[in-house]
Amino acid sequence: MAVIALAGLPGAPGVTTTALALQRSWPLEGDRRMLVAECDPDGGAVLSGALQGSLAADVSLRNLSVSLRGEQSLRDAFWTQLVRLSDDSGHSDGRHVLLPGLTEPSQAASLAPEWSQLAELFVGIDRMPTHAHDVIVDLGRNGAYGPSRVLAQRADLVLLVVRGTLRSVNAAKGRIAMLRHVLESDQGRPAPSLAVLLVTEGAYGQREVEDQLETRVIATLPHRPVEAAVLSDGAPQDRKFAKGPLMRAARDACTPLRQQVASRRSRLYSPTQQRLAEVRGAR
Repeated sequence: MAVIALAGLPGAPGVTTTALALQRSWPLEGDRRMLVAECDPDGGAVLSGALQGSLAADVSLRNLSVSLRGEQSLRDAFWTQLVRLSDDSGHSDGRHVLLPGLTEPSQAASLAPEWSQLAELFVGIDRMPTHAHDVIVDLGRNGAYGPSRVLAQRADLVLLVVRGTLRSVNAAKGRIAMLRHVLESDQGRPAPSLAVLLVTEGAYGQREVEDQLETRVIATLPHRPVEAAVLSDGAPQDRKFAKGPLMRAARDACTPLRQQVASRRSRLYSPTQQRLAEVRGAR
């Protein structure tokens, strides 16, 4: 159904928390699963944050790269690097999984040859006949712009996570322009949809952010630091968490995201567009 990439801003954390909130809230039909892939070149945060170091860092994006130096294919190695996560009710049923990220930024250079393969893999597992995966790609602050930009280019939807503060909105202006350039520079492929996910902290509301960034705010999440700490730092989760404002908003956010992806795919894969693609390919 969806491959969605999340990108952030300097000095404005929240991308990983947003990714985990959406993952827990995402409606899964049939035997579908939901994957969060930590592809931030600055390093992953879930193992030491939400999981509080309860799992050893023996599976990760870095280990995926190392395993490819042997005889394993990317797809075969990929399945060995996933970790089960809890869903919105706090249970781990195997339908919510994580590809942990790098443990330090210096490891990103060794992944340069694999980013493109990984992007194609995410698209492929989204369309598997059984146990297909919806995918949220956490690109952090810089993953949409360097060698890993192909992960954004191959997504259905790219979301820039912005807070409603003056500092965040000002920083987002330059990032939106960079994102548009990156997404439109992948010649031969339709650009992903681009939108803003707004965290409602600060004086700027949805309309002001849309006016400033000239980009649609597709969904909003409330600024709820105590609730967010459950996702970002593994803070204790009480029975009210799943029904609290943050997770309610995350569930509401899933609907417009799914609709945007479905709308884009219906245009791309219509009979007319398929014929045009065949014509372009024949040239």
